[in-house]
Amino acid sequence: SYNWRENIPAGFSRNYGTMGYDYGWSAAYSPFDGGTVVVGRRSPEINGQTDMWAIKTDERGLMEWNHNFGGDNNEDGYDVIATSDGGFLFVGQTWSFGNGQQVYAVKTDFHGNTLWEKTYGGGMWEVGEAVIEVKGGGFVIAGHSNSPGISSGNTDMYLIKIDKDGNLISEWSYGNLEFPNHEWAYDLFQLPDEGFIVVGSRDRYNLGSRNILIININAKGDIIWEKEVYANGYVDEVAYSISPAIDGGFFICTMVNSIAESNIFKPQIFKIDLNGNINWQRTFNSNSRKHHRFSASSTQSGDLVIVGTSTQNTIYGQKDDAFIIRIDLNGNILWTRPYGTADHDDWGWSVFEKSNTNLVFVGSTQSFGAS
Repeated sequence: SYNWRENIPAGFSRNYGTMGYDYGWSAAYSPFDGGTVVVGRRSPEINGQTDMWAIKTDERGLMEWNHNFGGDNNEDGYDVIATSDGGFLFVGQTWSFGNGQQVYAVKTDFHGNTLWEKTYGGGMWEVGEAVIEVKGGGFVIAGHSNSPGISSGNTDMYLIKIDKDGNLISEWSYGNLEFPNHEWAYDLFQLPDEGFIVVGSRDRYNLGSRNILIININAKGDIIWEKEVYANGYVDEVAYSISPAIDGGFFICTMVNSIAESNIFKPQIFKIDLNGNINWQRTFNSNSRKHHRFSASSTQSGDLVIVGTSTQNTIYGQKDDAFIIRIDLNGNILWTRPYGTADHDDWGWSVFEKSNTNLVFVGSTQSFGAS
């Protein structure tokens, strides 16, 4: 019989899409067959209606199935996980179901057949950015909400706990009642005590614009501690992902600009301990823009891989390239690589390591024969 662990395929580059604009926002490892599952957005007509789009590939990146989910209006898929029952869970946002814009979750079996789909939120707008499976069963989704009765009045971090069938168990929001700020959650990690660390940003307007926000909550949703990281002056900072470090701490991947170059954004990594204390931080040079995003994932060896996008000046004008940076536990660069072509734009959004230590990153491209 074929053992994919003993027959590791060579590297590959594959693109999937329609004649319109399609984006792969996130991907996850499928431990049952060594393949990859991708989630994003599908828009067959240029500037037309969008659907949440899911793609399952084998270990060589060859598509096994793809499904789109949604209704008559727009949907987007921002995160995906392989679940312990052998299927997958996709989360994002929908304008087709529920009230206004709501968190959208779709649970499928291994073959992509829908088992259930649910929406969560209030009467305004909600977005689901990340999802994890939790100890004891069920899932927690992190994102943001602007609905009365859920948020404090403006946009707040929004966490939703659901059971294996998508039924709502608890929902929590985290904002600042004292000042009219906005808060967003982009990623979360469950701790051994069944609490969570959630990362995102807080917008204080004239007090530093968007600042990195990290909160630690217990299993009941109560805040244990909160850390806000910001620099003096107009510096825009957002935390997009959290990954466990091999020494028990965490890597937090952020983007940051500067007063001198307010339109240039760079990836920054924070290494924190369990109490949120910063062990070190390092900014890496890139020529990225506000609409780009950085994400990072831990490896089995204890290193961290960072994926993102940087703008280059070429003979064709300004073009975007995807890139990966690999750093060690202390933030030292081990290697960095660009991906894409000189004459078209390519973006990197998500990265993970497979059990055979190969790296997979997904993004979106106008290269390689894309329409």
